Amino acid sequence: MFALEEVTVILSIELGRLIDDYYKCEDSNLREFIQSDIQLLSEALAEYEQPT
Repeated sequence: MFALEEVTVILSIELGRLIDDYYKCEDSNLREFIQSDIQLLSEALAEYEQPT
C-alpha cells in the first residue's frame, strides 16, 4: 500500500502529463477524452487530499 504522500505525488505527476497532452493535442475528439481523464484524476486527487 502506498502512503498518502506517495499517492498524491503520483496523481499530481500524472495530472501534469495529461494537461501537457491536452494542450499538445490537435484532435478535438481525443482532447475530450483527455479532458475527461483530467477531471477524473482531479477528483481522485481531491479525495486523497481530504483529511480523514
